[in-house]
Amino acid sequence: MESTNLYRPARRIPTTRLAKMRATHAAKKAATEQARQEAAQLRLATPEFTAVPSLKALPGGLHWSAQQPVPPVGVYVSANQGGKVETVKVLGYCHAAGFIGLVTQPFHPGSRRAHKMHPRAHCVFGSQLAQAA
Repeated sequence: MESTNLYRPARRIPTTRLAKMRATHAAKKAATEQARQEAAQLRLATPEFTAVPSLKALPGGLHWSAQQPVPPVGVYVSANQGGKVETVKVLGYCHAAGFIGLVTQPFHPGSRRAHKMHPRAHCVFGSQLAQAA
């Protein structure tokens, strides 16, 4: 039995194009690796109660202490602070004792109560969010 070749020969990529593709891939890989290392350094260097702009900048293994998902930055939420339910705006995220917190700003930032608050009082955890009715 004679075997017939059912496949056509592969096309070759021109050498200049292949070199350009390899250089582009190496540059992307280097940029990705650098970004990953910078993110890892940021995670390691983030002390407790320090505001960060995204959840990815926080260390791993943290817990969110609420049933609802973590609210995004810029959203207004209701939080129990000092026995009162207040509307606050989420400015960023922080962490303390293994839990994720929200860095907030009062809805009325010029109020007397907002001026009296300790800077750490602006950090609200999931258990302090008011339950949705």
